[in-house]
Amino acid sequence: MTQTPENKGESAAQYAPRPAPQAAPWGDLFRDGRAIYSAIVMLGVIVHALQILVVVIIMPTVVADVGGADFYTWPSMLYTVGAIVGTASVGPLWAACGRRGGTVISAAIFLVATVACALAPSMFALCAARLVQGYGGGLIFGGGMALIAGLFHETLRRRIIAAQQGIWMIAQLLGPALGGGFAELGWWRGSFWSMVPLALVFMALVWFRVPEEDPSGEPPRAQAIPFLRLSLLAAGVFAIGLSGPVHDLAPRIALFAVAAALVWLTLRLDSRAANRLYPTAAFSPRSPVGLGLLVLFTGGMAQTSVNLFMPLLLQVVHGVTPLFISFIAIIISFGWTLGTFAVSGWSGRREDWALRAGPILMFIGIGTMALIAAKPMLGFLAIAAFVLGVGVGIHNVHIVARTIAHARKGEERITSAAVPSMRSLGTAFGAAVAGGISTMAGLGDATEPENVGRAVTLVYAFNLLPLVLAVVFVTMLVRMGRRAGA
Repeated sequence: MTQTPENKGESAAQYAPRPAPQAAPWGDLFRDGRAIYSAIVMLGVIVHALQILVVVIIMPTVVADVGGADFYTWPSMLYTVGAIVGTASVGPLWAACGRRGGTVISAAIFLVATVACALAPSMFALCAARLVQGYGGGLIFGGGMALIAGLFHETLRRRIIAAQQGIWMIAQLLGPALGGGFAELGWWRGSFWSMVPLALVFMALVWFRVPEEDPSGEPPRAQAIPFLRLSLLAAGVFAIGLSGPVHDLAPRIALFAVAAALVWLTLRLDSRAANRLYPTAAFSPRSPVGLGLLVLFTGGMAQTSVNLFMPLLLQVVHGVTPLFISFIAIIISFGWTLGTFAVSGWSGRREDWALRAGPILMFIGIGTMALIAAKPMLGFLAIAAFVLGVGVGIHNVHIVARTIAHARKGEERITSAAVPSMRSLGTAFGAAVAGGISTMAGLGDATEPENVGRAVTLVYAFNLLPLVLAVVFVTMLVRMGRRAGA
């Protein structure tokens, strides 16, 4: 998106990838002292993922207790905004406080905000606490990606990323069950209190077992946290979120324009800063890092439409009870995990095949959903969801590993942290676009099956466009790697 003198005119050869090593055996994740590092990364995923998924289930109970129905979606939206800023803050925080200290501070922010959520007396207080909690969760998850880059050899990264995504599936299964259990008891605050022990264990493991020194032996450079850029980025994402409830076309377009301008300005300022948040050529289709981030952005944008609207589709159109609302999400997660573990050890031509096939399978899955969303074909809907999940899984592990592997020397940390940040940006854009399209399609109060079916069909159909872009970007990435390796 932004060209700098440093990256203008660079050829694919200058971004020549290091030869992809053979993946190490799974058991190596737990040898030579790495078991505790693997546990820390996995626990960080659980802490972050559960708080994304639990809140959707408990919100009806929250509203019944403290009111604020007009802000029903805001606790989820603000957590995402905070997480985006948090993942972008990992590099500066670690530079200022060190690897160990920065990760402990991240967990402490999450812990304090989680307690504030549990004690929130009003919807406004809950929303404010969720914003801070999301910031801490983003720091933890982004820090986990940076720990992978720093503590795991390149031969192990695909394995640990695959294991990380498997844990995400487990969290996706546990989240609705955990939230539903506390909602059934009428004690929604318990879903937040239950996170306190996990956060404390995470802090203790990091403090006592994560090494402070960098494997490269280079001391961290002092950096100031870039509040202006982080504020601009947060404001841009917030503008995207505000565009969803808007019904008139003119203000919606204005909000999107403001959001795009703020995100562009953030990247522009970042490209010229000494303490950068994003790697060189982020979003540039002329570099493998930029292409990798673009694939993550467009894929996240398309996938979020399914996550947001599938529960509504199942309940209103197909009459599925709330107890089984998470069924399709579980199928997607199962396909994602199965695909991830099946291809995590692939390299060379097989890795290229997985990269190319992933977005195509996602296109087939969502395209099928768009065709049959409103029809009584739940079995085919489940199959399409599985295909979508497999598509995500078979390419995601390799796109993440390849993006990190192509990081320029000295940019490994910010490249690793940019991976979840760009995915979250895609999710935020996707949620806002889906909200606007569903409103224009006549979603109304989301209680009429005909209106819901029509709106969801249009949302799914529209999200085929970013998947077409993902196919183009991943094809360019594979060809760039082949040319450079020729």
